[in-house]
Amino acid sequence: MRLFTSEEMKIAETHAIEKIGIPSIVLMENAGIKSLLTIEKIVSGIKGKRFTIICGKGNNGGDGLVIARHLHNNAVPVHLFLLSEPEELSPDSEINCRILIKSGLYPSVIKEKNDIDKLRVAMEFSECIIDCIYGTGIKDNIKGLASEIVKAVNLSRAIKISIDLPSGVCGTTGKASIPSIISNYTITLGTPKIGLFMYPGLAHAGEVWTADIGIPSISNSHPQGMHYLIDDELAFSLLPYRDENIHKGLAGKVLVFGGSSEYQGAGIMASGGALRSGAGIINLALPDCLMGKIICQIPPEVIVSYLPSRDGGFFLNESTAINLCSKYNAILVGPGWGRGEGRRQTLEHILKHYSGIVVIDADALNIISQSPELLANRKCRIIITPHHAEMARLCKTDIEDIANNQIARAKDYAADNKVTVVLKSSVTVIAAPNGKIFINSAPNSGMAKGGSGDLLSGFIAGLAATGGSELNAAITGVYIISEAGKEAKEQLGCDSMSVSEVSFLIPKVFSKLRNKK
Repeated sequence: MRLFTSEEMKIAETHAIEKIGIPSIVLMENAGIKSLLTIEKIVSGIKGKRFTIICGKGNNGGDGLVIARHLHNNAVPVHLFLLSEPEELSPDSEINCRILIKSGLYPSVIKEKNDIDKLRVAMEFSECIIDCIYGTGIKDNIKGLASEIVKAVNLSRAIKISIDLPSGVCGTTGKASIPSIISNYTITLGTPKIGLFMYPGLAHAGEVWTADIGIPSISNSHPQGMHYLIDDELAFSLLPYRDENIHKGLAGKVLVFGGSSEYQGAGIMASGGALRSGAGIINLALPDCLMGKIICQIPPEVIVSYLPSRDGGFFLNESTAINLCSKYNAILVGPGWGRGEGRRQTLEHILKHYSGIVVIDADALNIISQSPELLANRKCRIIITPHHAEMARLCKTDIEDIANNQIARAKDYAADNKVTVVLKSSVTVIAAPNGKIFINSAPNSGMAKGGSGDLLSGFIAGLAATGGSELNAAITGVYIISEAGKEAKEQLGCDSMSVSEVSFLIPKVFSKLRNKK
């Protein structure tokens, strides 16, 4: 599903108005009517219910005025509050306000703090509050009287529904004003906004519904948007083709370089992820210092190879790396590697000579952050799978900067280094070198456990080995692991679910996608 920034939505609306000839007041009418129809579905009918609508002076407030008019015309009790006098409203909003007054519904204007008491009383006797204070135009923190109104709304026990965006949330980044409306539902108008699917906006939006306000498809295609929400339709469309006549040698060969004397389980978990990907042959390469010392169970389907080591981790010379890697379609490097010059040299040999797809994770990312020239001298195609701390090291910044600018940092790094970035977090951002961004907005606290990143990187490497592109493998891998995590949460609860149990549920998600019609 395509997502828009606030600026892209404005471009589409302007095109519809100026190039197609749809009057802006018609779009406002459509927005109000379609929002009301959606509200009716959300609250299971409007008859017998009471509404409080709060409108700012911009066009978002105008949408609320249209909703108020149609509620009033249907004899549904509605309390209407404005943050400004009618003559201070935007032109289309003022027209709708005048129509409303002539229809017999008179708004209350909130001019001072005492007027908020009237709002509190109205909300107390309402089942539903409609937030139309600010739309996509908000840029700074909400201040003054408006901030007191937002705080009062958030304290209400009524169902809160925001139109287009919760007031105070940035549609482009998801950043939220202090304070911002915390809604139970958001009805986003036209094309959904990115900020509804990124934290902290995600936490303010509640359940997101979309209302078509009549912007033509040609207008929606006018902005050169590059942002997409990953859903089952997209994941289904990117599944690698699987021929029933295939044999294991053609189903994809994966080499997992994982583990060290300190972290032997990481490579094993990653190989388990690769095993669930559909790849035909999975070889787990372990440093030979672990021979006879493995205490974790390795899946019997996984081939195990022991390679030269030094100081507790891999130490491959150039010829060994070349001969080994040439046999595989995709390689995963980094899980549980630890630090050391031997690991850096091993990674250098792989990147310099291997021509397939390499997934770089964990400690291999830390090597790249210290020796970025390794990317410049590589021969292979690359997917990196950093969490925020690893991304901060790669970008020479701090974790807070990454958390506040996930999309921008992932996009820039992908373009500058010609790699596919999977920036892992509760909301995962995938950035392609061509500027396209894919967002997996499915937070799950049950996945916040050691080993989840290893499972994901192994699974992505396995998908890459089956013949898909780096981007397809990243998108499909992130989605399927996320959905398997969702299954685990539903069955076992977020507290006690384990990463191993998530891996056991991957086949269920795969089966659902394969059988999708």
